[in-house]
Amino acid sequence: MFLFTMQLPAQPVIHQSSLPQPGDTFAYIIDKLPALSFDYNQTNTVWNFAALQSDSVKYASYGITSQLPFASNFPNSNLYTYGPGFLYGGLGGGAPYPNNFGHMMFSSNTNGFYTIGFRSDFGFGMTNVLVQPNELLMKVPFTYGDSIFHSSTWEIVYNAIPTDYDTIYKRYTFKYLKATGYGTLITPYGTFSDALAVKEYTRYYDTIEVKYGSFTITKIFAQADTILNVHVWSENKRNNLLTASYNPHTLQCNSIEYMNYEHLNQIPENPVQPIAHLFPNPIRQNELCFINFYAKEAYIYNTEGKKISHILIHGSSFIFPNLPNGNYYLQFINNQGIVFKSPIIMVNGNN
Repeated sequence: MFLFTMQLPAQPVIHQSSLPQPGDTFAYIIDKLPALSFDYNQTNTVWNFAALQSDSVKYASYGITSQLPFASNFPNSNLYTYGPGFLYGGLGGGAPYPNNFGHMMFSSNTNGFYTIGFRSDFGFGMTNVLVQPNELLMKVPFTYGDSIFHSSTWEIVYNAIPTDYDTIYKRYTFKYLKATGYGTLITPYGTFSDALAVKEYTRYYDTIEVKYGSFTITKIFAQADTILNVHVWSENKRNNLLTASYNPHTLQCNSIEYMNYEHLNQIPENPVQPIAHLFPNPIRQNELCFINFYAKEAYIYNTEGKKISHILIHGSSFIFPNLPNGNYYLQFINNQGIVFKSPIIMVNGNN
């Protein structure tokens, strides 16, 4: 008698080691009209997205929260992004304010990846807004068949004076995550085994409330939306490798973004400046660029991660080189190493 046994491939499990960490930087290419189908409910499969196109690029550059002067207002945060939301890709996007600059505060820990809060530079500027409970972006450990429901809220109080009327803008978020499939993912960036597809279904609604002291005068509905994304993670890579965005009503795939650059921080960066800025951004050809921290030089990378230019910096300004229109990534360096990293957009340059 012969006994045949077959060993099924192990299902991938996403742990904290796959979450973004303070100091990491990633770039994501967006295909705005993907001509591909994605059956994210398959198991032990191969998702071949090698034919994805490059329509635009976004970045996810995570700073170290402890270096911020207002870090104590976000005690659960250990990493953040800074900039307008339209620049940022990856999990959670950049900000609830797509066109204005501000900080989004995150936490990467043994339970998962969370949004802790945010702080805008404009509008309700310099106001520390906490998300309570912290919004779940990815749960760990997480494997095929796992699911979790999570809700959170944040609010902004305008004119917070006890003897006057207050206006409160409040968002309620309800999220459902489910690991729906697993296999191998192929993108223009590479082939990734032990990949896990996680469906993210989010519903939120906003209200505007007018109060006088502890009494509510009126409360009105402001807006609502439903978001359906599918993120693909791997046991062997840090941060999500791909995000497919769907119309939640027709289930048509509207866009796919995939990682095509990564710079992982292995040691804490040199905290030369507690808060750093590069401006203007976007920038035009041969325009004077300013920084508010000390750096001796900078390297410019394109969206493929290729080093294309080197800049020597004297003082707090430098001339940005004449490059083709597009998105680039800068690393600023002094004697201690990398001190600041930032995406930048070049407009009205060579075409």
